[in-house]
Amino acid sequence: MLTTNIENNSFLSVFLPMAMHDSALLNALIAWSSSHLSLRDPAFQQVAMQNRLTALQDLRLSLESSPENVESNLAITLVLCSMESIMADNEKAWYLHLMGAAGIISSRTCIESEFNETNSAKLLQSFDDAHTGRWLLRNFAYHDILMAVALDREPLLPSHHFVQLDEGPVADSYFGLASEILNILYRITSLNQQVKSLQKSHSGTAGCDLLGLDTGDYAYSQRSISSILSEVASTFESLELQLQQWKCPPSNDESLILLAESYRSSALLYLYRVVRRGLPDLEESLSIKIANEVAAVVFNIGKMPTRSLPECTLLFPLFLAGGEASKEIHIKIIRHKMLDMIDSRGFRNVEVALSVLEKLWRLNLERKALPATKGTVDWLDIVVQDGVLLSLS
Repeated sequence: MLTTNIENNSFLSVFLPMAMHDSALLNALIAWSSSHLSLRDPAFQQVAMQNRLTALQDLRLSLESSPENVESNLAITLVLCSMESIMADNEKAWYLHLMGAAGIISSRTCIESEFNETNSAKLLQSFDDAHTGRWLLRNFAYHDILMAVALDREPLLPSHHFVQLDEGPVADSYFGLASEILNILYRITSLNQQVKSLQKSHSGTAGCDLLGLDTGDYAYSQRSISSILSEVASTFESLELQLQQWKCPPSNDESLILLAESYRSSALLYLYRVVRRGLPDLEESLSIKIANEVAAVVFNIGKMPTRSLPECTLLFPLFLAGGEASKEIHIKIIRHKMLDMIDSRGFRNVEVALSVLEKLWRLNLERKALPATKGTVDWLDIVVQDGVLLSLS
């Protein structure tokens, strides 16, 4: 399974030891492995499907017979979420498992509004082993926060609390050295919801998100539009400064540093996208900043050794940069890197993400050829129109 580094491969240090005493988790890991093999060799497709069915049956039985076993149920659900993400043959399956994981966490753990050492201990009370609990919650947070960006909605849980459960300077299996970046990304998703609410209030409409969920009536009765815009601008400046001043934790692995820097740039890209939506008057100045961060992502991935371990979680920064890339050289580099990831790992969610970008690049190129056409197509327009539930984890 995926890991950004050998030293802290939690799949080996957490999942496999658990699976030695948990047949349901073992079957989930077998399902994940055989499913991945089936992407490389069609001869494994039938056995992979059988293993997936067994894993689902085991999960149902575990949830019904041992709902209090948070550690096992959460581990199984996260493995299946990851498996369905890379298979991408049932686009909603990975999200349904993520929702299931959120339900397991919220029903059995104490999540406070503020995070501190005391609340951290409360979060881990439902887990037999604190180290295992920390990693499972961070694992969920990674998927939850990236889901919120990809689906243009709020996270399922206050996952920024879980990101802060890291254990010192050791790189995480998923997000490496970028734990603080994930924390800031969560806060940008909150800003995004505020901007979306403001837009709907201003237009006097409600509507649905990418999942078809009612976004509700966002009428502001007490606060003026101008004061909310001022708040958005202030939050933007604060988050931008934090990202710009962030220092990557030291590491002897340059690839981990490059991965973290790529996540910093993708967080800035997401922030600029959100603010461009809420403060269109800033579009001209934001376009310059966006171009700089696209170039930064391209530069950093260009320095990363091909098929190094940290490359396994590059999809998120690659997609965010690709969604804003306008220079042909940047598009070519991003396309080449994603094609190489598809060739080396076979993950279908990378194929889906690249197909969205290819359509985006084609449509915007066509629009450039029409002098009377203003504006550009956004990747969100495409995923909404095509009903794609992007998994960027």
